[in-house]
Amino acid sequence: MTLRLDLPAPNSTRTKLAIAIALAASVLLGLMPILIRIAEDYMSPNAVTFNRFWVISVIIGAWQVTSRLTPQNKQFSESSSYPDTKIETNTQKLIVPLMILAIAFVGTQLLWAWSLSQTAVANSEILHSLAPGFTVLAGWLLFKQTFGSRFLVGIAIATMGAIAIGISDFSSSISLGGDGLALLSAVFWAAYFMSVEKLRSQFGAMAILLWASGTCALLCFPVVLVVEDGILPQLREGWIVLTILAFNTIACHGSIAYTLKWLSSGLVATILLLSPILTAIMGWLLFSETLSLLNILGFTIVLVGVYFVISES
Repeated sequence: MTLRLDLPAPNSTRTKLAIAIALAASVLLGLMPILIRIAEDYMSPNAVTFNRFWVISVIIGAWQVTSRLTPQNKQFSESSSYPDTKIETNTQKLIVPLMILAIAFVGTQLLWAWSLSQTAVANSEILHSLAPGFTVLAGWLLFKQTFGSRFLVGIAIATMGAIAIGISDFSSSISLGGDGLALLSAVFWAAYFMSVEKLRSQFGAMAILLWASGTCALLCFPVVLVVEDGILPQLREGWIVLTILAFNTIACHGSIAYTLKWLSSGLVATILLLSPILTAIMGWLLFSETLSLLNILGFTIVLVGVYFVISES
């Protein structure tokens, strides 16, 4: 059976809100590589990943418990606001997407953090942001989805713009190992989008993020225990950066999970291609990485591509 990927009506209030949240998530996502790079001054990439997600799990878990114990907060819960988010009791149908979500999320975070220690921030962000192409390809191969020409053209334009943002850095300081890790993280990133999109019909955004962060912390723990000499940050500054990174991740991935109930994974992944713009600018300001006229041209191309994708109905 062939499925047509029909995006929600452009004049829908809920759709407009979801697109606005996706745009905000792209800003938060753009800050993430910078925060990870700073955190890696205080601990290893593996330790950054492990510590970030156990901290996230504790924060979300405490927030969920507090929300359930506070009656006045129930009116703001997603399930009460949108009755169509009832949890399906048949857990057998959820095992596969839950496992894919856990593996994809862990793979994405470890590979991305590792690549940031091996290559330039712009290189890692650009290759990591190629996920829309993998998302569309997987949707076509696995689920027989078809896509409008404007949608595909927009993805192609935005991807070319994202590549242009980091192309000058690519030519000056290429690292095949680090770049390969970043590209592989894009494959896992696409799988993460698609699994979250599947699970959003049964679970709220924070519940999905709690599962993802909790399994990520559990799976990373044996790794850091074996290969790292120290797991926790030794300096106060390290804990400060780690806490900021955790809250940024909660806001970013919580927003992404929320939008994937109302928008397609391909659309959300393409909107998030705006994140390299902020990453490249911050990399230029903080790490003296290249920011040329070609980068600025790339910014413009990405904006045009994202416009094409958003305007497709």
